[in-house]
Amino acid sequence: MGNHLVNRRHLFGLAGAGGAALAVPSLLSTPAHAAAPHRPAEWPTEFAEVTPSIEADIAWYDVSRWGVEGKGWSGTAAYYDRLPAKAEGVVTPEVWVRGRNSSGLLTRFVTDSTIFRARYRLSLATIAMYHMPAIGHSGVDLYARTPEGHDAWLANTHPTAQNVDQQMGIAVDPGERLYTAYLPLYNSPQRLEIGVQAGAKFLGAAPRTTPPVVFYGSSIMQGGVASRPGMSITALLGRRLDVPTVNLGFSGNARMEPEIAHLLTELDASVYVVDSSPNMNPQQISERAEPFVRILRAARPDTPILMVEDRRYGDGQFVEFRRTRNAQNATALRTAFKNLHRSGVGGLSYLSADELPGPEELVDGSHPSDLGMMTYANAYEKALRPLLNRRAH
Repeated sequence: MGNHLVNRRHLFGLAGAGGAALAVPSLLSTPAHAAAPHRPAEWPTEFAEVTPSIEADIAWYDVSRWGVEGKGWSGTAAYYDRLPAKAEGVVTPEVWVRGRNSSGLLTRFVTDSTIFRARYRLSLATIAMYHMPAIGHSGVDLYARTPEGHDAWLANTHPTAQNVDQQMGIAVDPGERLYTAYLPLYNSPQRLEIGVQAGAKFLGAAPRTTPPVVFYGSSIMQGGVASRPGMSITALLGRRLDVPTVNLGFSGNARMEPEIAHLLTELDASVYVVDSSPNMNPQQISERAEPFVRILRAARPDTPILMVEDRRYGDGQFVEFRRTRNAQNATALRTAFKNLHRSGVGGLSYLSADELPGPEELVDGSHPSDLGMMTYANAYEKALRPLLNRRAH
């Protein structure tokens, strides 16, 4: 099952240095009955030809043959893990277990197939939670590139058991398109295959290698409790900002341990986002926030760091404990931010809870609904765009 990378200029028959088209008949071409597709410059520059396994009228392609985007480390214990194998025994057992969820990982491919399937076995038998549907918890979410260059939702799987083998949506209009598949937020495939019509053209898109925005946070960052993977904070922002993202959300266990900070410094991030306050109490923030940020800054002196306040509980206006916890967490983080700034630590930005979801945008008073995820993304986009623009220049 060989595969090799193909440059996009050859793939699409774009003009070469002398102005002549570089036609490659064996690669994707637009069917005669389809309109010429929009091929924007931001499409990936390399694609992999992959040999499928053919079963009846379906050609199955193993995603690991061309890769997933969103992995910070290549040396993982299992292919769809988010933490490197060396982190086991270094991070807490709870963080390690959650790092084995595939949240934030995605894969891209180009095909002219009109039907799509996904086949995988989930690592965990639990496929949903009381406040999070199976599609978000354990599903694969498929987006398609429009002629205008936007990625729009198309279909997803709807797991009912650990083994999933399903058609995603119904037959689409003919034509060659770029597709993005987002992986489960609170589960992980042991092996993932994308199925298309036998005989359809297919190329896997190599993951982008530009520095990603690295997000460290709680269950909210991991994706709880989005209705589907494409509605997580990092998925929304990846599409809006057109940048790779690394999701290091660890449900219930983002507590600014120095071991995590040292791992983050191994990643060549465009921006570090630190949004772990929902899992911490005021004393922990007071003790850990400054050392955590100093570790990042010492190793990556030029990388912007965005510190994010604790979101406010939906019932806080009626429950004193909740209200007090939010207020004290925010005070502790603001104090840490000011202390860092005064001591000469530069490149820091701050995002207030005033910008984050309100009670009507939370499912259980804590985790955002899809509407809440959009509000999170709006706030993050406003904060991140100037940081990314500054970094680019």
